[in-house]
Amino acid sequence: MPPNSSIPPTGIPDVFILDEQKIQSSENGEKQELYVFQWLAQVERECKTISVDVLKKSQSVIEKTLFRLISLATAKPRRPIRFLIGRCYVLLYTRGDSRTLFDTVTALHSLISANKNIDKETRIAAIATTGAIMGATGGKVLSLFAETAILFLKLIKSSSQPLLLRLESITAFTLLLKGAGKAATEQILKDLMKQLRHGLVDKALVMRIASAQCMQAVIQHATQSFTQVEVENLLQHYFKAFEGSTFPVRRAVSSLCATVLVFTQSPATTDPNKPNLKHATTGEGLKTSAEEAAAATKGLTLMSIEEMLTQLSACYNKPNTSREVKTGIIETYATLFVLLGTEFVETNYGTISKHILHEILDGKSYSAAEGAYLRAQANFLLHNTIGKRLLSEQGQATAIRLLVSNWIKKWPPLMANQVAPNKHILICVTNLISQLVCELEGAANSIQEVLVEPLFTLLTHPSFSVQMAAVWCIRCVCNSVPTNLLYLLPKALNLLEKNLGNLANPNASTKVYQRTIAYAYTASAIMSVFPAHPIYTSFELSARAMSLASHLIKQTHKDHKIATVQVQVGWTLIISVMCLGPNLVKIHLPQLLLLWKSTLPKPTGKEANAIRSESEWSFLFYTRECVISSIYSFLAHNSHSLVTLDIAKRIAALLNNTLAFLATAPTTFSPSTMSPCVPYETRLVDQFYSLRRRIFQCFITIRPMLSTYESSLSSLLRNSLNVFTETDKISASSGGQQQVTGSVPGQFVSVWNTADGHGYGVTSKMQGFLIQVASESDDGNEESNRSKEWMTKDRFERIEELLERPITGSLELDPLVVCTNLLDNGKSQKKRSSIPKPVAPSTAYIDAGIELFATLFPNQPPPIQESTFELMVKVVKDPKLEKNSPKRAAILVNIVVALLGSFKNIMLFNRKRKSDAIVFSPRATQLVQEILMEVVVHPDPYLRNAASETIGRLTSIVGGSFVAAQMQILVDLVVSNRDPDVRAGCALAIGYIYSHVGGMAAAAHLKTIVGILLSLSSDPHPVVHAWALEAMAMTVSAAGLMFSSYVNSTLGMVAKLYLSETHEPGSGSTAVTNAGMSVGFSAYQEFGRIIYELIGTLGPELQTSSKIRELCLNMVEELKLEPDERVNVEAIRCIQHFLMFAPKNLDVKELVPYLQRQITSLHLPLKKAAVTGLYQLVQRDSELVFKAAQPGLDTELFKMLDTDSQLSDVKNVIRNWLLETAVAEPSIWVNITKRIVTGSSSGAGGNNSQISKPETANITTNDDDEDDFGDDDADGFVDEDDVDITTTAADASGMTAKLSVHVEIPPRWRTQLFALECLQQTIQLVSNSHIREHFDLIAARRRRQQAGLGDYLVFRVPDLIRLSFTAATAHVNELRLAGINLLKLVIEKFATTLDADLEDMLLLEQYSAQIGAALTPAFGADSSSEIVSAAVKVCAIYVGSGIVKDLYQLGRVLKLLTSALEKCKSESKLTGVGEVKDLSPHASVMVKLSVLNAWAELQVASLKQGYLRQVLQPNLNVLSPMWLRSLQDYARIRLESDIVALSTRTERVQASSNSGIDSMYSAATKDVVLPYYRRSWLKIMEAVATLIETQAPSMVEALKNNPDAEQTGKQPSNLFYILFGLCIESLSRISSSSSNKYDTSTIPICLRALCTFVQPTLAGNQFVPKAIFLEMMNVFDRLIQTEGYAIQGVIIEIIQRLIHSYGESYLCDDLETDILNQTLDPEGFPATAKLYYLLRLLINVFLQNVPKLSNKPANTRRSESSKEDLTALLGLSLDTLAQLVAITPKNYRVDLLAICFHVFTKILTEHEFETTLAPRVLISLKMVFHHFEANLEENELNALANVTCSITHTLLDQFFE
Repeated sequence: MPPNSSIPPTGIPDVFILDEQKIQSSENGEKQELYVFQWLAQVERECKTISVDVLKKSQSVIEKTLFRLISLATAKPRRPIRFLIGRCYVLLYTRGDSRTLFDTVTALHSLISANKNIDKETRIAAIATTGAIMGATGGKVLSLFAETAILFLKLIKSSSQPLLLRLESITAFTLLLKGAGKAATEQILKDLMKQLRHGLVDKALVMRIASAQCMQAVIQHATQSFTQVEVENLLQHYFKAFEGSTFPVRRAVSSLCATVLVFTQSPATTDPNKPNLKHATTGEGLKTSAEEAAAATKGLTLMSIEEMLTQLSACYNKPNTSREVKTGIIETYATLFVLLGTEFVETNYGTISKHILHEILDGKSYSAAEGAYLRAQANFLLHNTIGKRLLSEQGQATAIRLLVSNWIKKWPPLMANQVAPNKHILICVTNLISQLVCELEGAANSIQEVLVEPLFTLLTHPSFSVQMAAVWCIRCVCNSVPTNLLYLLPKALNLLEKNLGNLANPNASTKVYQRTIAYAYTASAIMSVFPAHPIYTSFELSARAMSLASHLIKQTHKDHKIATVQVQVGWTLIISVMCLGPNLVKIHLPQLLLLWKSTLPKPTGKEANAIRSESEWSFLFYTRECVISSIYSFLAHNSHSLVTLDIAKRIAALLNNTLAFLATAPTTFSPSTMSPCVPYETRLVDQFYSLRRRIFQCFITIRPMLSTYESSLSSLLRNSLNVFTETDKISASSGGQQQVTGSVPGQFVSVWNTADGHGYGVTSKMQGFLIQVASESDDGNEESNRSKEWMTKDRFERIEELLERPITGSLELDPLVVCTNLLDNGKSQKKRSSIPKPVAPSTAYIDAGIELFATLFPNQPPPIQESTFELMVKVVKDPKLEKNSPKRAAILVNIVVALLGSFKNIMLFNRKRKSDAIVFSPRATQLVQEILMEVVVHPDPYLRNAASETIGRLTSIVGGSFVAAQMQILVDLVVSNRDPDVRAGCALAIGYIYSHVGGMAAAAHLKTIVGILLSLSSDPHPVVHAWALEAMAMTVSAAGLMFSSYVNSTLGMVAKLYLSETHEPGSGSTAVTNAGMSVGFSAYQEFGRIIYELIGTLGPELQTSSKIRELCLNMVEELKLEPDERVNVEAIRCIQHFLMFAPKNLDVKELVPYLQRQITSLHLPLKKAAVTGLYQLVQRDSELVFKAAQPGLDTELFKMLDTDSQLSDVKNVIRNWLLETAVAEPSIWVNITKRIVTGSSSGAGGNNSQISKPETANITTNDDDEDDFGDDDADGFVDEDDVDITTTAADASGMTAKLSVHVEIPPRWRTQLFALECLQQTIQLVSNSHIREHFDLIAARRRRQQAGLGDYLVFRVPDLIRLSFTAATAHVNELRLAGINLLKLVIEKFATTLDADLEDMLLLEQYSAQIGAALTPAFGADSSSEIVSAAVKVCAIYVGSGIVKDLYQLGRVLKLLTSALEKCKSESKLTGVGEVKDLSPHASVMVKLSVLNAWAELQVASLKQGYLRQVLQPNLNVLSPMWLRSLQDYARIRLESDIVALSTRTERVQASSNSGIDSMYSAATKDVVLPYYRRSWLKIMEAVATLIETQAPSMVEALKNNPDAEQTGKQPSNLFYILFGLCIESLSRISSSSSNKYDTSTIPICLRALCTFVQPTLAGNQFVPKAIFLEMMNVFDRLIQTEGYAIQGVIIEIIQRLIHSYGESYLCDDLETDILNQTLDPEGFPATAKLYYLLRLLINVFLQNVPKLSNKPANTRRSESSKEDLTALLGLSLDTLAQLVAITPKNYRVDLLAICFHVFTKILTEHEFETTLAPRVLISLKMVFHHFEANLEENELNALANVTCSITHTLLDQFFE
């Protein structure tokens, strides 16, 4: 068939011809627009792929049609259509002919300038198209620049034009500058700048954004000269745009300001006549790259760094700068640093940090709330922007050094004239260091010595906040570099004890008190790190802390001030001991219960009336708060393990006592009264709040344990309700006096904008759309939508949210978080760099009240529910509260959050117990409905969202007819009320109702819901339609398949709205667009979300319905190219859904480069979506992905691991790629790892920002052989220019603020670690592939000579060794460990590889020096216990592998092993190995076991490698007893440690063991050390067995001296039972088919060992009792049936041993005694006798392997073993059978003979055994007959005759057949 058969005679494909019928005026407008949209999308797709010749032929037709579509009267060319037209034109002029370009642009000009008779849409489309064409190809028609610019300017100037038109003109001008900016004249630029200045302060916020982007284009693309003063004036003007701005405005303007500021770093020139005036030129010459900036620092720049930064800070610090402007300026700083790049920031870190700290924090004295707010801003810049993303690891370490020397060491001031930094700066810097230390983790070991001393000095600062920051920092250091634990904790405890001694000193000042408390917190904080790093800890220290604490609590001083400190120190230590794990807490629990009981007594009647001074009250509140905090810590950390019903009841009683005590306290204290007895400034009311909050927290934690709270229940509920509804009664802790906002009555003032740290008593549980209440009962699947996380502000999230958070927390407000692990529970123990920010006592008290209410409410009886709701209604409708005042909003928030929490808990309860679900009475339902309907229509969007969700949950709980009634109320409200807030609230409530009531239950209402939401979605007001669309997305998601009948109408609606003007950004009046800007998300984002859900509803049907599929695809394609990144995220999610259901309809070649470009975006969610999309593609076909990608994708992925370590899918993409390529091309992975670990950026490392020639892909080609990876990459594209088209067309909208900056950082250590893991996985995969050439150099060379290429791992051995060496000598412990593991792999896999060049040499022998060099540093002073124990193992593997047999050559490595053994031998407690000193008790157990294990490895290897015996011989006398002892210790620890602790044999066991386990804490220690024993006992067991087998003198001696080895009577010794028990137990637990690699070696080792132990010297003359013997036989029986020949053989050997060693006297002693069988069947063979079990075992072997014996089909699983194995096994079994017959008592002997004969005949007649086994049968026959008749009785002889006859018959019959 000729290729052009589909082309009409004119040669133009059908696709390019518009169907005139479809755009007649008779059709309706919507259908026409949809047709035009679909047609254009198709044309665009064809233009990209069709051959260039055809395209050029059809070009004129397409151009004409496109031009016609612009001015079409019926189908209006709105936004998506005009974008498409622009993109099609651009494709024509880039791929096709550009001759007509000039004419097209002039034709468009005439459309733009035409006067009256032209549609607004047409003009806008003409403007947009001109912009798109000029933006892409303006360079070809520079002459048209002036004309176009003047046209646009005219439109921008005339304010009478519609807003949309002016917007589009500015956007088009932006593109014009991009494409042809170099032709701009000074006059035009002057006019434009003037207009844009107006635009920047326009009332319509969209204008500000467009103007800012256009202005940015002026600076980037036009050539213009500026002086310093001019730049300053420009910036002053730009800052005005921040006034009254929303986030998108701030983002655009901050990007503009940053661009201008980067420009100030460009080289400047001075006019010789006016030497003071510097000026510089913008334009194409200006590249904002880091290299230029670095070069410029040497010469003269327009402004110095300080001058540049001062531009911003001057405005920031003006007295009346609003919070919006401040936020905008912070965002400008952030963008500026990112644009300046890593190198610049690292070089000038000192200047930058000094500037930020001084300018932001060094002002007047702030209130606490203000201080926290400003610190958060400074931290955002220094940590989130610079520290985390811009600094390399080296840079982070340098930054810490700088911060310590510049700030922390400046306190206390040493010289008279020095001024110390203020406390806010100190807190900020200390927090920053904590975060950097957490980022560095293991790499922080280089700076620990610089850091620790200054931090301990800082603990003596008079401000509690500074002290707490220092404590947290010390905690971070311990967490990142846990080797510090063992010396920092004693240091803190010593300082603490020293200062406690000074307390009672009469001239002790407050400073001593403060210092003492700080040291106590430090010690506790360090202790709370223990659970995460058990190996570096010692429980002796926690015991010391505990005894100190109980001493302090029991003996307090008379003086309140001193007593307060003592009590606080004591309880603080106890609080942190509570988080050390249940096994440890259990020991102290009885003592604690007594302490708690004595400190929280029940108040007596006398006390109730006592009048106390404020000092007494303060002391009583405070001590009780400390005690209850410790109870809370106990409950929070041990609730699952130790809190029984009894303990819970006791604790509840104590809490009730405390509540009773509080009832006797005065009702109010004056807010200004300070606590007289606490050494810090603390208000008395705050102590009161803290105490009550703690009681609430305990009740919340203990609630699930108690079935009821008995009497206290309803009073407690009332108590908590009053806390959060009567907020007037709570005075703000933040110290800020309540702000009185002079609000105009009726005008809405948001409660979130108050910045006093109290916000009228609003809870901190609601943060924007995220509500953290009753979080235990969240159902996982809902959480994804609930917090609306897709409404992100991305990089600026942290700083933007400060604008809406009245309450900024700070560490010192609740120091409990410092010394516990409350925040980590549930999450992994990974240390996270975020610093906890608990809120002030007054807010925390309200939060706890709300949470307690939510916990208690579900179990209340109906009358109490009703009265509670009545109270709430009264509060909500209180006439004294102004309707829109923030004060009322605060109370509403509290009530809604409390209700939401209780409904969450009720739903969880109802899900768990379907039978007795909680129901509301009608009255209660009505009341709660009344409350919520008040709030659903509130103008605050966050509050509306919470109320809507609460209504949804309420409807779900009540159910039944209430659903319809509630829907009706909402529908009526929508119909009657036009207020956008009301309609938005109702729409969202409807969405929540449907998603909570659930698909089936609400099915009847689906039609109504869809109808209402569709009509609300078409509402022109952005607030209404955005929320209605969100509700729609929720509904589709919840309805699932039930939605399928509405898919078409919904999709049609989305398409219609997408093509309509009302949903465009910037349509409508100024007020309306501004309202749309503040919603926080756009309609387009929702379109993406709805399409995503619709694709999910359609599922596989997508493949069949092409119409729907086409429409979906075209919409997604448009959304993918929208300028708003958040819309792109949704588009990528849709694409992922498409990949699941209709993968064939997506073009991967185009998709991969698109995703690859998004990876470099600065918008995190977009990055995340792109990576997840790639992961999905890679799972389908990774080769295709990497072929379609542009060069350097692998480099980009590894870079992302440096900058965005939280994106887990990056690793998944790499792992998947590895699985597919490792075996075929292992060199890729060796090269990648080499590049990353050695830090050299070869290949595409340097310039992956430009798409360079395909050669950069050769990064993956090998050093010594070419593979064709490099050249396929370009095939996916038709030509090079094509690469950029899609983006430029996306920029057709002019949204150029998409920042993507390449951060060049040397790989961080975590990335290097990951690369090493990849390499290890590669070696494993290659090894599992069983391709011999990979590990055989000679074969590999041969193959390569034959085939001309071949990528085999063995060629890269030198690189592998070098890499292991590099990693093993790195500065981070984790890397060193990985290096040692890599070395181990290489030695194991290549140990037997021969060297191809030298005869009879092994390949690795030439690397012995490198291997020795890699292992030696592991024993150096800077190593750690884990590294030592890994290295010892590798030493042993290397020495035992036989690579080097010359002991002199091995000297270096052997010395390491022997010196380690020396250390273990000489000390009962091992404190160090090599130069590694001060091991903790746990680490010493680990290292000791590793050393013993390593020597055991050598002992086992010595059976094969003779040269090792010289090494072992001298040491066996030491090793044998130690090996035995370690096995005994293992057995002892395996026993439940409590039994050991209680048993009377403790003295003996303790005496025999010196594993250094402190008996008091043995239960806790067991958890830590058991895994090390598990890892090493097997090798040790094997070594012991080999020595016992050979009767080695050293072992005989050791057995003689071991106290457990003496035999009492004829019974086996205790030691035998230990060894025997360990083997049998592990045999009974595993099978070799289990996946665990470790298991396969266990079975043979344990069986061999058992074989050795079956001998009278060890097992006594009587062996084991019968029950144990039968148990052993059962284990063997299972193994016979499941394992291969080799293992069966060992079992048979054991049986031979038994027969040989114990014979008749043991094995047959129960035949006569088995009475039961004798009575039932006197002739029968007793089935419970030992002999019977032995026989059964042997017969099983024959049954399995002799086909004729068994009627079951032969077991096929073992066919892989060879015939020889089988013959050996059966031969052995025949012998054993004969031996068994020989020891059988005479009355059973003939029976046994009959069985033998049966087996023998079957073997003799089996054809395959003729030559192999038949001779063995004859030998066995001879053995059986020997002495057989000796003492048989008469009747037995007859039987014998019969049996012999039969066998002869059988054989003869067979013979004659």
